[in-house]
Amino acid sequence: MSEDPDDPTEVNDGLQIALEEQQALAESSLPLLFEAYDDAADSQVERPVVILLDCEDEIGGEIARAWLGAEEVDEAIRDREASSDSEDSTTVYARAFAWDDCRAEIPEVFPYLAEVFDDDSPENTFLTISVTAGGASALHVPLELRDVLDEEFGEETLNGEDDAEEAE
Repeated sequence: MSEDPDDPTEVNDGLQIALEEQQALAESSLPLLFEAYDDAADSQVERPVVILLDCEDEIGGEIARAWLGAEEVDEAIRDREASSDSEDSTTVYARAFAWDDCRAEIPEVFPYLAEVFDDDSPENTFLTISVTAGGASALHVPLELRDVLDEEFGEETLNGEDDAEEAE
């Protein structure tokens, strides 16, 4: 059986797979998301939105190369490939921007995300745009996940604070 691009069932299946991959990327990158969010908050960025890029995805890679330069992204991919134990892993990059900037710029690249910026994020969350699988999804990350991750990874990883500094 061949794939029929006009078959709505196959289109819906493909969309569902992409959405699941975008969510999985965000879930597997939670420490990085909190780090980007905290850096933005420390820099007084208003209502930070974290953009999470799969640098090995066509679209995510293009954005990452525009932000960081092709050489830096390609080197990061080579380093990850050389040190990776899992074929499932990918090279990711996260950066946070102000809500108003994202409201203006994200829909230019991903028009289907425009309505995400019509309303505020739910209380005690921050918005993440996960770019992989040839597209993007908007996900609200609950701030309470920090507590769970602090237990799993240690406070140093997620609060941007060094445990040694707290001991002083």
